[in-house]
Amino acid sequence: MRVWGAGKNRGSVGNPCRRFVIIITLLILAGSLAPRPPEAHAQPSQTAAAAGLDLCLVPDSIGDQLRRITRRVGGEIGVAAIHLESGARISYNGDRRFPMASVSKIPMAVEFLRRVDEGEIDLYEDLVIPVTDFRAGHSPLASWSGGKPEQATVDSLFRLMIEVSDNTATDVVLRMAGGPGEVTRRLRELGVDEVDVDRSEARTFADLSGIPDSVPESQLYRYRYFRTRDALPAEHRQQARLRFGDDPRDTATPDGMAELLALIHGGEGLSPESREYLLNSMLVSRSGPRRIKGLLPRGTPVAHKTGTIAAAINDVGIITLPDGGGHVAIAVFVYTFNRTKWRRERTIAEVSRLVYDYFSAAPDPWAYGPIPVACGGEEPPPDMWEPDLTLGGEDPAM
Repeated sequence: MRVWGAGKNRGSVGNPCRRFVIIITLLILAGSLAPRPPEAHAQPSQTAAAAGLDLCLVPDSIGDQLRRITRRVGGEIGVAAIHLESGARISYNGDRRFPMASVSKIPMAVEFLRRVDEGEIDLYEDLVIPVTDFRAGHSPLASWSGGKPEQATVDSLFRLMIEVSDNTATDVVLRMAGGPGEVTRRLRELGVDEVDVDRSEARTFADLSGIPDSVPESQLYRYRYFRTRDALPAEHRQQARLRFGDDPRDTATPDGMAELLALIHGGEGLSPESREYLLNSMLVSRSGPRRIKGLLPRGTPVAHKTGTIAAAINDVGIITLPDGGGHVAIAVFVYTFNRTKWRRERTIAEVSRLVYDYFSAAPDPWAYGPIPVACGGEEPPPDMWEPDLTLGGEDPAM
């Protein structure tokens, strides 16, 4: 099926797929190397190729259902999934940029663990976390401290960052990893070009609330942040919140994040011990049980990391398929103020189950071969939108 890219471009969200030549080349190669499953990918027409038009291909069974899910959520959705053993992939608005929220903690972990592997960081070192390191948003570490400094091992801070998405632990880990610039530099070394880490949690929350850059990060710790934020006019804070999704910083494409997950699964750039350490922490993550995991069969192993801030609700991870079917790296990003949190989370769950069923049902998942599967999104009609009832609340940034 040919699907012509459509959809509204919003600020930091990129354009629909422009990988026509690559798709054609890989389709030709795959056709000579592997049999095609039922509902195989349609060959592009010579007319379209001659016209040089953007072309996206997807099996009807996936494309139609993804479009229905998108219409229900009433906003922008990006999906990328890679069957890790075969390289077969699905990409729906996969080259558009979305705010990562706490999904950014995965690339932070990659650079942090590289430094652990190099002997620069000792996971069992004890640290004292002063009150001035406590962060806004979701932070059990700050909440249980009683307003006093906390003592913790580096290992426990890392696990708090990945397993419960603690923002205080995240900024300590990020600092030990060398800061946002070093994290992004490492991504480029690994060949990941569509994931950018630009800010700490402290600065992210300042931008979300409209606190000016002139306020130094040292003054953005939890208690001072709340006083500064609450002194700003409500309209100013609301406008900053609405602008947040147009900021190109701390964004990723679903394709880029799925590629990063594939590299992690393959052990690229990490020792075997660090790879297992990261994946095990993602496997026991307690955040977002209604997202990727929400509609999967009970007990399906999912190593994942959620992200939630402003209109963004995301989840990315690696699903283990049943009966030796391999693994699927999946990234689902949803951005809209016009639906409830329940609907946005349900969207992630529906997409994840669709992807799970698609790859699980193949008689031989490896028969797909390294064929990109992609389609562009459609803009849903405005009358299907409903307001997000959580718009005025404090984001956990999980």
